[in-house]
Amino acid sequence: MGTPDAPIWPHAPPNFTDHTYTSSTSTRLSVRVWPASPPPSLGCPAPFIVWVHGGGYIGGSHYIPFPWLTAGFQRRGYHLVMINYRLAPQASLDAQLTNCDKVDVDRYVVGGESAGGTFATLLGLCLAPPPKAVIDVYGVVDFLGLEQLAVNGPVAQEEVEAWTGEFSEDQLRAYVADRDPANVLTDALSWNEMEVISDVELSTRWVADFRYTERVRLQAELHIWRSLRKEPDALLKCTMHSERFEGGVSAYRVLLERAEKGKGKVEYPPTAFLHGTADVDVPISQSKEMARVLREGGVEVVECYEEGVGHVFDAKYTGPDVAGWDTYIQPILDFVNKYVGHEVKGVGA
Repeated sequence: MGTPDAPIWPHAPPNFTDHTYTSSTSTRLSVRVWPASPPPSLGCPAPFIVWVHGGGYIGGSHYIPFPWLTAGFQRRGYHLVMINYRLAPQASLDAQLTNCDKVDVDRYVVGGESAGGTFATLLGLCLAPPPKAVIDVYGVVDFLGLEQLAVNGPVAQEEVEAWTGEFSEDQLRAYVADRDPANVLTDALSWNEMEVISDVELSTRWVADFRYTERVRLQAELHIWRSLRKEPDALLKCTMHSERFEGGVSAYRVLLERAEKGKGKVEYPPTAFLHGTADVDVPISQSKEMARVLREGGVEVVECYEEGVGHVFDAKYTGPDVAGWDTYIQPILDFVNKYVGHEVKGVGA
């Protein structure tokens, strides 16, 4: 059924703490925190970065950050905070956002990759106080610009190979419409881990008790099926709960256009973009267009676009010694430091 270009199932970095809380929707959510290293000076609180994981709004978990977040931010004196949220199809995108919008301190940054990049850019609009900076890593910022929302669909079904997963396409299509909150997951597989690594080994790497139950396997296959099939109805129903909008895509277009008109009234935070030029899942035009709009509105931006790489390419950046770090990662770190007002000591800034 396909796998990511470079599947990686690393171990969670050590020295974290886990915390749980009950959201406004009575859902039990989790936070994993890696403290700043080196720790802040006495009387000088460290800034922190809240990171929202990706996974197509259906998959992914908060157990392990990408290496460049620990090597870049934690080791530069930031607390790194990974959060989870209710996943689709039970939770719509706007409902998922409510799981991410409770921050009440002054020196923080919000970021995310892929689906998490979507939430990070939206949080730049709705958090109070606003983050000092936003980091969008190949996130969707304009759903109407996605091929998956084309009215006629991207590929005729007769051109698609028969589905051969554990669950039938009829089962997966039915599950897209599941709205029962009792079925919601807040952490899930990123892709096809259940086919290549045992749940015991994955639990060891995540430092979390995680089992490949039928429910978990269904969620994983839904993510893979929707990602590969790119059926317009599946994205709209699963992520947007499009049955709420009479008229389907056209009505949702009107809703988004109204939201767009209101954005100019909000002072948006400085924003950093990281994207690959060969990304076919989320075209680089998504980042470039948002950067253009922000820049025209007087918002400071930094754009780091790596040539020839696709989606989820940044897992390779494990530290400053990796080729490309100075070109694509360091500018983002320096940009964030500038707007947080953070002075880096002893890390070769």
